[in-house]
Amino acid sequence: MIFDQIYQLNWASLPMHLLPHSLRQSRSYAWLVCLLKPVQNLHTQFLNYRTKKNYELDHTPQVFSIEKVLNDAFDQQERRIYIVDGVYLSPVYFYNPDENAPVHFYNPQDNADHPRFYNPQELEQLDVDFVVVLPTEFQNNYIEGSSQLIRLRSLIDFYRLPDKTYQIKFES
Repeated sequence: MIFDQIYQLNWASLPMHLLPHSLRQSRSYAWLVCLLKPVQNLHTQFLNYRTKKNYELDHTPQVFSIEKVLNDAFDQQERRIYIVDGVYLSPVYFYNPDENAPVHFYNPQDNADHPRFYNPQELEQLDVDFVVVLPTEFQNNYIEGSSQLIRLRSLIDFYRLPDKTYQIKFES
């Protein structure tokens, strides 16, 4: 970018340009280099921080962008991490026991779609917005509580939208 050039400094020639002609001696130059060394370290830290924040700003909660971030962080060579849509299950409302209403089940002679009944455990497991699919060879490194899994979850949590839920699955 054109704006990257404004942050580039030549630290080797800067002390010489800061000294007046009458003070340009090796001792004054060395003293000024020593004084500028902490500023040079801060400048390097600033450039690293700027690079990191520009990378974060370049990526959005879109699926392709999260896939790119995850592959950049965990699978740079083969890029096998991908995201699929979650399974959406709608629970079927029967009635409250206090209502004493009859329950009508599906009759096979009707040509209408029949409702599917799920228990609450199935709904909790399958009702996610997206699934992050990792290769099966990652499974040994990504066990519950491991630093790799914590890092993976933190990256996903950083880039996903706050109301979206996800699940991590291993497939070959």
